[in-house]
Amino acid sequence: MTSWPPQPPPPGGAAPPSDPAPPGDAAPASGAAALGGRVPGPTGDPATAGSVQELPRWAAWQALLGFIAAYLGTATVILIVSIVALPAGAKLDHPPPAFNVIGVLLQDLVFILAALAFAAISARPRTWHFGLRRTRFGRTAGWAAVGIVAYVTFAGAYQALVDPQGKQSIAEALGVTHGGALLVIGGFVVIVMAPIAEEFFFRAFFYRALRNSISRWLGRGAGVLLAAGLTGFIFGLMHLEPDHFKETLPLIPLLVVLGVVFCLVYEKTGSLFAVIGLHAVVNMFGYMVVAKESWIVALAFGSAMVSACIVIPRLLPRAPAPVPT
Repeated sequence: MTSWPPQPPPPGGAAPPSDPAPPGDAAPASGAAALGGRVPGPTGDPATAGSVQELPRWAAWQALLGFIAAYLGTATVILIVSIVALPAGAKLDHPPPAFNVIGVLLQDLVFILAALAFAAISARPRTWHFGLRRTRFGRTAGWAAVGIVAYVTFAGAYQALVDPQGKQSIAEALGVTHGGALLVIGGFVVIVMAPIAEEFFFRAFFYRALRNSISRWLGRGAGVLLAAGLTGFIFGLMHLEPDHFKETLPLIPLLVVLGVVFCLVYEKTGSLFAVIGLHAVVNMFGYMVVAKESWIVALAFGSAMVSACIVIPRLLPRAPAPVPT
């Protein structure tokens, strides 16, 4: 377990380990800059310099407790919604699409709040702590392209070898097969909200907290790989549907690998926008498959998300340069 704020190193001793700086950020400062002075920003341009600040030392116990809290919190809010829906005549064994839409949106909100709450144990949460920051566009786009190509290659090989026939039931649960307004609402839930909430919790908080702790025990390389593998595994299992076990089980390896790829892209770029955009693209194509005649809605939401993930970081001010202590 780590403490916050970090204790100063003993005279003549080494500084305590800290969260490594994301790629593309400023190098560790020295001299006056180490005492809070100005250092060149992520581009190396002194004009875009930001003050030196250390990333919060989230630990594995925060990630695990945050996941448990999010899971229990989701169950609690769904129970409350169910109690409220009963007087309205809703049949919970076959809930109406509106009930499922509300449930999924509440789940997304609970996971975001859980990440914020458990991150706050270490330090007051800032947007740049979670990778919501401006990064080098070329490097970020390049690693995002490498990630999506790697996943598509694995998915093609898996499809050829295993030929999974299952599919998730989220489209039917949200009522998108009926078309109309539910098709648009379902597209918003699947292509917009799901990538934002899942990436914020699993990549920006859960993965980094695991990586921090494992890196202190086994070194950074092992920390990155093990944390990515564990996060991807849990991310994949979260999509397993007990009521449709046989249908969704063959899809889990794809989702596990997808989760690992997202972790590695996040690690290499330091940008949450990169993985949110990738997630939105993957969900966009998945939505086209499960929801008939949804290509216009899917393309609209998918294009909007990718555009937002490119434009919004360009509009953000330079974040403080996160460097080791």
